[in-house]
Formats: sequence, structure tokens, C-alpha cells
Amino acid sequence: MTEESDMYGRVVIYTHNDDKDELEAKARAGVIPIVTSAPGYISYGVMFFGNTVVSVSAWESEEAAKGADAALGEWVRANSSMQSEQRYTGDFSWLELAPR
Repeated sequence: MTEESDMYGRVVIYTHNDDKDELEAKARAGVIPIVTSAPGYISYGVMFFGNTVVSVSAWESEEAAKGADAALGEWVRANSSMQSEQRYTGDFSWLELAPR
């Protein structure tokens, strides 16, 4: 099903010097409650590539995406060595969702 409604994406590419397993466990415990309780939350995922972390999320509005970006940035600064290398928040041209 193709959704053409107003959905916003947030992608942030970080680098880090933390132990990957420790960082992943800490981030899961700290970040998931932030995103799942945030207004407009649709989805959130993380990929690890060596010392690079890619965070991808979908939101119902620009306001929700930017609010989550601020809250997640605050968590990252307080709880990890991750440094934001690239950050994108904007309209999805399209988002293909599997039927449920």
C-alpha cells in the first residue's frame, strides 16, 4: 500500500567510540520509550556499521519529526559518545508500507 499522506522522515548518521553492544543496549532502553511515546510516531529503526549508526524514523507531521529530533538529540548528548555527522528531516516523497 502506498501512503501519500503527509508523512515526515528523520534520518541521522552518527559516529561513535562506544562498545557497539553496550551502546545498542543503552540506546534501546533509553530511546525506544522516547520515540514510542512521542506524538505522531510511526516507526523507528537503527542500523550499525562499524563506528557508524544510522537512525531512521517516520512521523505523522513535520512538527512531530522535529520534536522527536530535539528529544533524541538531547538523549544522545547526555548518554553516549555519538556525534551527529549528517541529519535529515523532511517530507517523504513516498513511503511504501506492507499491508497488515
